[in-house]
Amino acid sequence: MTVCDFSSGRPDPESFPVAELVGAATRRLTAEGSDLVQYPDPQGYAPLRRLAAERFEEREGVGLDPDSFLLGTGSTQPLALLSEALARPGDAIITEEFSYTGALSLFRRYGLETVGVATDDEGLRLDALEETLDRLDADGRPAKFVYAIPTYQNPTGAILSLERRRELLDLVRRRGVPLVEDNCYADLHFEAGRPPASIRALPGGEDVIYVASWSKILGPGARLGYVSAGPELIERLMSLKSDAGTSNLSAMIVTEFMLQHRREHTAELCRVLKRKRDILLESLEDQLGDLCSWTSPSGGMFVWVKLPDEIDNAALARAAEREGVLYHPGRNFDSGERDIPYLRLAFGFPSDEALRRGTEHLARAIRAAIPAGAVG
Repeated sequence: MTVCDFSSGRPDPESFPVAELVGAATRRLTAEGSDLVQYPDPQGYAPLRRLAAERFEEREGVGLDPDSFLLGTGSTQPLALLSEALARPGDAIITEEFSYTGALSLFRRYGLETVGVATDDEGLRLDALEETLDRLDADGRPAKFVYAIPTYQNPTGAILSLERRRELLDLVRRRGVPLVEDNCYADLHFEAGRPPASIRALPGGEDVIYVASWSKILGPGARLGYVSAGPELIERLMSLKSDAGTSNLSAMIVTEFMLQHRREHTAELCRVLKRKRDILLESLEDQLGDLCSWTSPSGGMFVWVKLPDEIDNAALARAAEREGVLYHPGRNFDSGERDIPYLRLAFGFPSDEALRRGTEHLARAIRAAIPAGAVG
């Protein structure tokens, strides 16, 4: 029996806006439902592209052309298209040392070598990035693009400082390396002081390839994301997109819902996430404060836990299964696929009580997976 599912980034099911979505579907389908007999616009439902541009301008203060957006199935499809458009099998691409497992798996499926760059509490280290670019150039296999999550990084929750964002933008421009900015978590903000501007919104950021999603503020089941880029790249991505268009049915409903409820729903979601984060952090301190360390994110939906170096990860997986706890092990996020002593806990989906009980069961599993006498 599953006691707690810490495994994936999903929002709270109890506060999911079912009634509001039913109303949105009724209104939009009454007005436009007959259009579903047509194939979708190759770039995606135009009202949702306009809304994506408005969302960016509202948050970042910079206007983008709706025609610079291409809708996709979640943010994963845009990343898949970019992998095919910007690189070939065997090419090297750069990610943060620890990065989104879905992106890493996708890049590897396309035959790309993921080269990780060291991070610290503020995210990507620019000195390490430049050294990595130099090394790849010297090896005759220059990086085809840099993939980064500067805001509420997955899995660490780190926020790249404004100074580093400017330095990163300057570095990739000088080196002529495309930068893919994944900004899927930027709306999930629940502490005072908003994160710095998107790199795409900075002066000189016009060539940054911007990826985001509606899934994090609604739910993964929506499967609607997007990429914004220059016209030539958008044309290239459209030529590679072979699904006959992103679902207009989903896009219609999400558009209507977001027009009517986006602000209040996002605010409520962030309130719930903050409460759950606080419960998880308190429970970790009670159960594992003498043994582990972890991040305290100001946004997003993940806590990154550092385990004792002596941990037996295989034994931990077996013990966690017995305890009814699901989680993602650190190796899933490691750019080099190392079996590292970390794990990620997603706190959006479990109930408050499941978070408390799950942490207790996880703590038992962790303690059982440490060899006798290994920790003083």
